[in-house]
Amino acid sequence: MAVVGAGFTGLSAALELARAGRSVLVLDAGAPGEGASTRNGGMIGSGHRVGLARLTRRYGRQTALMLLKEGLAAQDFAMEFIEREKIACDLARTGRFRGAWRAAHYEAMGRETDELRQAIGLEADMVPRAEQHREIASDAYHGGVVYHRHGGLHPGLFHKGLMERALAAGGTVAGSTPVTAIARGAGGIQVQTARGRIAARDVVVATNGYTGPLTPGLRRRLIPVPSYMIATEPLPPGTVERLIPGGRMIVESRSRHCYYRQSPDKTRILFGGRASLTTIDPRAGAGILHRLMTGVFPELSEVKVTHAWRGFVAFSRDYLPHLGPRDGLHYALGYNGSGVAMAPYLGHKIALQVLGRPEGRSPFDATAFPAIPFYTGRPWFLPPMELAYRWRDRREGSR
Repeated sequence: MAVVGAGFTGLSAALELARAGRSVLVLDAGAPGEGASTRNGGMIGSGHRVGLARLTRRYGRQTALMLLKEGLAAQDFAMEFIEREKIACDLARTGRFRGAWRAAHYEAMGRETDELRQAIGLEADMVPRAEQHREIASDAYHGGVVYHRHGGLHPGLFHKGLMERALAAGGTVAGSTPVTAIARGAGGIQVQTARGRIAARDVVVATNGYTGPLTPGLRRRLIPVPSYMIATEPLPPGTVERLIPGGRMIVESRSRHCYYRQSPDKTRILFGGRASLTTIDPRAGAGILHRLMTGVFPELSEVKVTHAWRGFVAFSRDYLPHLGPRDGLHYALGYNGSGVAMAPYLGHKIALQVLGRPEGRSPFDATAFPAIPFYTGRPWFLPPMELAYRWRDRREGSR
């Protein structure tokens, strides 16, 4: 059994398979976890970003509700897994505040929140602008919504704990071992790596934002997008708690999609967002993110950035994650920037599918995984999309 990709998805799948008695080898082109699994903001939420109205138009009300509930199931699975396995990764059930960048966004949030409370029991409350200082010491938003069941963790420590448990279960993880070819034959699947050839009964592809020419059919369905983050220098005692009084994870409705939080030790602000839709030097991204950060917190204008990094997330055409069999392989991919909960959950699910267990079924099985027209893996359309985002930011800046 071979798993390609040693991030959250691949390690979760490997753990389930190894505990079921399968011999598992996890292969990664680089150091295990050096992609987005350890370079994300550590925000753990309800799995995917498509709302009830859009899902209903596509699939009908019943399927839409099942897909939304699957997001809640992913969130519960990830948090309960961490607690059950006693993984020390600074898991905190902080809740999440989503700020409304425009007044119209706040109204739309309110309508959807009311509907989701009734439809799936969403635990969320609206926060009007007059009361938002209890969530964030900023006037940047027109109020927002608090999702009470969301939380945060240290992604690097979560990855470390997940890998330790996969190894303890009998799995093997091989970093710096790029897979160069996969071919089906009479004796099973032949996996060619830079270090040699492996015969495997089954293969799970868990490459997400790093999906490349090895699996062209999957590559045509995923757009790799860099997500940039910075960390401020340590701030004076009490500053971080004053800026984010409840310690919640913070996201927003702006097209730049900034997201930020207290560091787990409450000494820094960790700030991420769409500094660029294309690949730029993290130091250049740091300058853009610092400007965005000071737009929210003007008092941080003189604060230095000590760390800057990026990782690649994968967007699907329909903004939903997908899993299942394809071309004789199994895959779980397409988390659209919300993979901290969904990646380990669907890694677990795809492993159950490989084992032939009915618990591996998911509502996502019923959704087609559409290819992107005129796209073979080079996202030529991202530069014009970035111009559109910048234009929208300027327009929305005059709210």
